[in-house]
Amino acid sequence: MTEPRPDHPPRGVWDRYWGDKAHVADVYPAVSDLLAEIARALPDVRGRRILEVGAGTGREGHELARRGANVWALDFSPEALRLSRQISDHVRLVRGDALATPFPDASFDLVYHQGLLEHFRDPWPLLRENHRVLKPGGLVLVDVPQKYHVYTLMKHALIALNQWFAGWETQFSPGEIRALVERAGFRCERVYGYGMRPGLLYRVAREALQRWGVRLPRYPRLGPLDGWYRRWHAALRRLERSAVGPYITLTVGVVARRER
Repeated sequence: MTEPRPDHPPRGVWDRYWGDKAHVADVYPAVSDLLAEIARALPDVRGRRILEVGAGTGREGHELARRGANVWALDFSPEALRLSRQISDHVRLVRGDALATPFPDASFDLVYHQGLLEHFRDPWPLLRENHRVLKPGGLVLVDVPQKYHVYTLMKHALIALNQWFAGWETQFSPGEIRALVERAGFRCERVYGYGMRPGLLYRVAREALQRWGVRLPRYPRLGPLDGWYRRWHAALRRLERSAVGPYITLTVGVVARRER
C-alpha cells in the first residue's frame, strides 16, 4: 500500500476514530440522501462498477451491492475496513491511498466520496485520480461540508483550540465546489445539499456524553414530541430539496461527468 502523503490527515486520526467503535452498529446507517442522489444519477446500478474512496464503513456501498452493483470500497484505515467487513462480504474492500489507487485507467462507471475532500489542503491530486479511474462518460459524486453553516463556526473554533479531531479541515460554498470539479476536467450536472439526521447538536451531545459513560440512543426519543419532531424534519427536507437547499444544509455535493 502507498503511504499517505503529507497533505493527508494522519492515518492515526482515522484509526483512532474508527477504532473507538467496537461494532458497525455504533455507526450511523447509510445516508439515504446520498443513495437517493446516486439513484437519480444512475437509476440502474446492476452490473455497474462503483468505487467509494475514503469509504469508512462503506455502508452506502453495501446497499449498492445489494442492488446489484459491483462495488469497491477503498480506505487507508484498517479499523474502518474491519467495521465494513461486519456488514457483508459483497463489497471488495481495498486498503490503499486515495491519491494513488491500485486501479487501471477508466475502471469505473461511478466514483464517489463523502467527507473526504475537505481534509486535503490540495484537492487536485484527489480529483485528478478520480478522473483517471473513471470511464469516459462516468460520474463522480463529491460531498463536502457546506461553508454557510453553524458547523463551520464550531469547527474553526475547535481547530483554533487544537481540539478538532482531524486537526485541519476546510469547507466549500456550492459555487466553489462546482468550480473545483469543473477545473479538474469534469462537467457538472447538478449541485445538491442535505442535512444531518439526527441533527448536528444532538450528535455532538451524544459523542460528548459517551466520554462520561452516558449512552444516548442514536436517534432522539422525544415521547409526546415525536410527532412534532417528524413534521419539523419533513418540512426541513422539503426546504433542502428547493433551490436554496445547497446554501443552508450542512453538506453540499456535486454530480459531475467525465467527458473524455
